[in-house]
Amino acid sequence: MKIEDMDLKTKVAQLFTFSGFHSELDEDTRKLITELKAGGIFIPSGSLKHPEQVYQLTDDMQTVSLKEGSGIPLFIAADFIAGAGCKLQYGAVHFPKNRAIGASGDESLAYESGRITAEESLAMGVNFNYSPVVDINNNPLNPVIGTHSFGADMDTVSRLGNAVIRGYQESGLIATAKHFPGHGDTHVDSHEDLPVLNFDRERLESFELVPFQRAIDEGVDAIMVGHIAVPALDPSLTPASLSYPLVTELLREKMNFKGLIVTDGLSMKGITNKYSMEEACVRSILAGTDILLATTNTYEQAASLLNAVMDAVKDGTIAESRIDESVERILFAKIKYRLTAEAYNYTAFKAESFNKLGAQHVNASLAWKAVTPLHGLEQGALVDKLEESWMLLRDQPTSLFRGASASAAFLGAASGR
Repeated sequence: MKIEDMDLKTKVAQLFTFSGFHSELDEDTRKLITELKAGGIFIPSGSLKHPEQVYQLTDDMQTVSLKEGSGIPLFIAADFIAGAGCKLQYGAVHFPKNRAIGASGDESLAYESGRITAEESLAMGVNFNYSPVVDINNNPLNPVIGTHSFGADMDTVSRLGNAVIRGYQESGLIATAKHFPGHGDTHVDSHEDLPVLNFDRERLESFELVPFQRAIDEGVDAIMVGHIAVPALDPSLTPASLSYPLVTELLREKMNFKGLIVTDGLSMKGITNKYSMEEACVRSILAGTDILLATTNTYEQAASLLNAVMDAVKDGTIAESRIDESVERILFAKIKYRLTAEAYNYTAFKAESFNKLGAQHVNASLAWKAVTPLHGLEQGALVDKLEESWMLLRDQPTSLFRGASASAAFLGAASGR
């Protein structure tokens, strides 16, 4: 579909990724697609059970979007930050958390974790991953980033983050570097309140922004902007996700990012403690974002958000040309990832796409390389124990590999602490 063939509602709706409501295609989620003409659906953790269930849900949603909705395939997004299995109850690979990947230091294994995540995600119909986290976790008091980060130094985070991004995107899954401009050196969780990065521009440009700039230079297709205030760049203390100086002047113009700018969930208290979600949607588009992650609980609330943006365009608060800029970027990405009516390919569910032996080997190898001796434990004794455990684990079912990964994530996170 060309932008000139789209009416205003269809164009505005392409900017919205709404939360689905259930693990099956219920009537309210159907209405997000048929009546609101949603451009994307985010599948929250509570709606993710096992691969075949996710496949059926995404297949139903894409069918409805093509036949009864906008006529354009959906961005179907999830938060698979540690493999496609990290949010499922069972059935796909759950890799060690990024802190363990950082502890391993192995770029090729990081790439493989991204490639495998992409293959399993796409086999379930998920085409847009809100991962990887490229925040630098150098603040031990940080209440939320922790082991989601690759580490406490910008080079490790950049190098391994880009390896994962390559693994995703070269296999057909849209990657998202998050949480711009950096959520690592904060002591407030943006789910609960607004964190503030109280650093000067020189510090930000030489540290927090470095992994994002390197991801941009390497070709990442999406960046998620967090709900984080940066007084050195926007003295009004507006959250970055609603800030023109941060979204357009810094990320789009100074850092030369050409891809999709996605908001973090707009129901988080870093936003709603000060703004209604309707106001936040309007402000975020004015700031320059392309995709509004509208994490609503009801169809009625989702409709209210879309109507608020429609009204802002009609009364001149938002220029229609501003909407068109984002729609052009969205359509470009959908063409690149074959999410058009002409190119979209329905495929049958294939159970053999999941938990392949090679994927299990990568998972166990990452776990092995991530393990670091803890205080008071001799490395030689640790290695002997691990070698003995590995001999027992390598021929066992996937569930044991998941346990090994969890242990590695813990031990990797403990490294250097």
